[in-house]
Amino acid sequence: MSYARLNNATRAEIDQSQVFATGAFKIVWKGVYTVGARRGERCVAKEFKTGSVYEKRYFEEEMNVIRLTQGVIDAWHAEQIITRDIRLNTPQIWEMIATGAKVLVEPMIENFEKFNSNTGWASNTGGAWSDAMQALSHFSFHNSNGEFLLCDLQGGVYSDGYVLSDPVIMSRGQNCGPTDLGLDGIRSFFQRHRCGSFCKSGWMKPRVIGRAVHPMRMGTTMINPAHLPTRANRTPLTRVQEGY
Repeated sequence: MSYARLNNATRAEIDQSQVFATGAFKIVWKGVYTVGARRGERCVAKEFKTGSVYEKRYFEEEMNVIRLTQGVIDAWHAEQIITRDIRLNTPQIWEMIATGAKVLVEPMIENFEKFNSNTGWASNTGGAWSDAMQALSHFSFHNSNGEFLLCDLQGGVYSDGYVLSDPVIMSRGQNCGPTDLGLDGIRSFFQRHRCGSFCKSGWMKPRVIGRAVHPMRMGTTMINPAHLPTRANRTPLTRVQEGY
């Protein structure tokens, strides 16, 4: 079983009259599915600040991060570490019908909250979900045999579990996009990580020496944020469809 939360739709209407949210390198717009099983339900469209028409490699990196994250979550469930489900919002690359521009579309998440960042910041709210998310990050490093770390965990709680969105993968090869801080980022994360009730004593950790390279912050840290230009202007109401 794959713990993925899918669009289950092929078209949506996106309201670009007002930005819904903005992240390190993406702008988020609200929308509503118009065709498919989720018709009438809310969705979001995420546009890269560099200009979604031209930055194909960002989409490729994003989908690779989603693939790796889904593998970690599925392996986590196979280990039966907790009894509640953790699912991943799985975006698809859709096209703006009018312009052909590319965006990432996925279901809306309610009650959005953040549990950790890619520099080792962790929520201090406590509780089982907070402990579980810190453990999921630690587990990802162990499960990948030290090749990468899943972090920047955020999403929303539902009656049947938790839904994550927009994760970050930091890898030894530093090949998972502009938020991949590489081995220095992994070490910085673990210098601040404190194992909770769901971490296992036998899980791998990197060798950590000295001070963390990256300052701790709640927001997502990028490698070179200065190279990202501003987005192009968009029309207020845009229709998108599946396909890329």
